[in-house]
Amino acid sequence: MMEIRLSYTSASAYERCPLAYRYQYVDGIEVPPSPHLSFGRSLHAALEWLYARDVPEPPSLEELLSYLDVCWESIGYRNREEELSFLRHAREVLENFYRRNIPAFRLPVAVEQRFEIPMGGYLLSGVIDRVDRHPDGSYEVIDYKTNRRLPELNRLREDLQLPIYQMASRELWGITPSKLSFYYLLMNQKFTTRPCGEEELQGVKERLLRVAEGIASGSFPPNPNPLCPWCAYIDLCPTRYVSDDPRSGLEARRRALLRRRENIDRMLQELEEELRKLGHGPEEG
Repeated sequence: MMEIRLSYTSASAYERCPLAYRYQYVDGIEVPPSPHLSFGRSLHAALEWLYARDVPEPPSLEELLSYLDVCWESIGYRNREEELSFLRHAREVLENFYRRNIPAFRLPVAVEQRFEIPMGGYLLSGVIDRVDRHPDGSYEVIDYKTNRRLPELNRLREDLQLPIYQMASRELWGITPSKLSFYYLLMNQKFTTRPCGEEELQGVKERLLRVAEGIASGSFPPNPNPLCPWCAYIDLCPTRYVSDDPRSGLEARRRALLRRRENIDRMLQELEEELRKLGHGPEEG
């Protein structure tokens, strides 16, 4: 099997819909910027700054909110009014998080820890948001979430992310965390689960191997599912254009691709104009 790079995000994307995976990770059709992506990345950057410190004294809330202004991503918003609404919300989220967590502040073992693990035929990679060491010597892996509502518990237990981070913790530090947690920032609520046993981890490895084998074999069928209406590639999906005339569906997907090309051309022109204003011509290639 050719070597495949897998992360939690890409493996989950393939399990959800192999065709959407192909559009993003094989064909390189970018997901358009959105307020929610920029909002989430900005909160992650602010919390990384909060915990990635050299001394065990936290910054003030005012300093944290000031840093949010520095790391704030402005792309994807329809207008300035929408952006300011999201920024106000982000400040509220950080303030609530700060007031709940700072009284027990301590330096983490790791912040934004990257990892790459050879798994035999594929490379497993990712970034762990935070790892805490508690006073009793136990460890907790924490991943920040900016979902607008809590998922169902049975879906959380089937999720690949925390078991992957458990495997990474063993590989990086030789530890098994006693707690694996999702911190839902918008609700200021943490969901904690126990570490997986060896049999459960073996099941996770088998799921990841099936994903890697599917990618390596070039198997990318569409998989209609309840999340289709929110898919970034719904306009390109053949299942959207089912009719007695195959040509009409192909023409609709062709028009969708042309619209994307027009948007890319427009963005390139805007960037080239910015470069010219700075006295630089665009680089070739």
